[in-house]
Amino acid sequence: MIYFDNAATTYPKPEKVYTELDIANRNAFNTGRGSYKSARIASTIKENVREKILNLNNMNGKVVFTCSATIALNDIIFGMDVKEDDYIYISPFEHNSIIRPLEELKKRKKIHIEVLPFNKSTWEPEYEKINDLFAIHNPKAVFISQVSNVTGYLLPYNLIFELSSKYNSVNVLDASQGFGVVPIKQYSNISYVVFAGHKSLYASFGIAGYIKLKNDKLNKCIFGGTGSDTMNPEMADDLPDGYEAGSPNIVAIRGLNVSIDWLNSVNIYEHEVELTKYLIQELKNIEKLKVFIPVDNTKIFGVVSIGVDGYSSSDVGTILDDEYDICVRTGYHCAPLVHDFIDSLLYNGTIRVSLGYFNRKEDIDCLIKALKSL
Repeated sequence: MIYFDNAATTYPKPEKVYTELDIANRNAFNTGRGSYKSARIASTIKENVREKILNLNNMNGKVVFTCSATIALNDIIFGMDVKEDDYIYISPFEHNSIIRPLEELKKRKKIHIEVLPFNKSTWEPEYEKINDLFAIHNPKAVFISQVSNVTGYLLPYNLIFELSSKYNSVNVLDASQGFGVVPIKQYSNISYVVFAGHKSLYASFGIAGYIKLKNDKLNKCIFGGTGSDTMNPEMADDLPDGYEAGSPNIVAIRGLNVSIDWLNSVNIYEHEVELTKYLIQELKNIEKLKVFIPVDNTKIFGVVSIGVDGYSSSDVGTILDDEYDICVRTGYHCAPLVHDFIDSLLYNGTIRVSLGYFNRKEDIDCLIKALKSL
């Protein structure tokens, strides 16, 4: 099997992660709920992983663990102190884990959700228009992906956040697709960074979270036991304890602990940059393909979407699977706005080829040969 669905979840994981998950499953002890040695060790590992998450980008902040990036985004969206007629802005590249909670918030709070203008040729934000929008309707919050899960586009989030910060906006960077691999070099204008363990962190499902970088108010959405301050019927206000109700997934946390150590020992970024360039170069040589990339394709990382003339995206995915044992993702990829933006509706979405550390150029050669046969 040749696997090109790393944007959904990276596969395979490093062997040491599988080993640690097996050991952890056989020795799973709850954290913060026992004074015996094994429970104390589990708690120590959890706190160490928080530090490792911060150290990946030399950040200073508070790490809150959740079971998925979707839950992390819900915690932020419904925890923000929004009021009726507030304006929240998103890019056309956002995932339903942002769009759907915001639509629900719109029903509850009667807020406004606006899509930021981007140039359809260059894919660059139209900064003057954005600046005007912010001046007319001040942003309560802005949500931007670090890397598009559909196109691999590296969004220039810092420039947008710089504009929105003038209005004390809550700026949320959804780094689910690249955290741990794609550096976050500047974060002075970011309020929250969301990460997902099972993607570019090469850990398992069941562990994700967010990093709180600003001191803005965040209301709690989930309530229950935390293992601390038990006699108090109200949730604690401190972070992370007050925002992590329930037993943490210590098995997945232990897997993440090992995967971060592995990440620090390899250079995935340069490997994926090289593979992405090679993939785009080879795809562009096939006439019947539509490659969804901007004018400057150096801003594409790890993910490339294509369409094949005369085929729906799902038909191509089935052929690649049945005849060549090649795994790609097809359709709309839980990101509805981007398909109108890149004009992929004609193909019923895109055929998404997403790369990972364990892919090689030989895998891409097999894909190219298969696509040429269509």
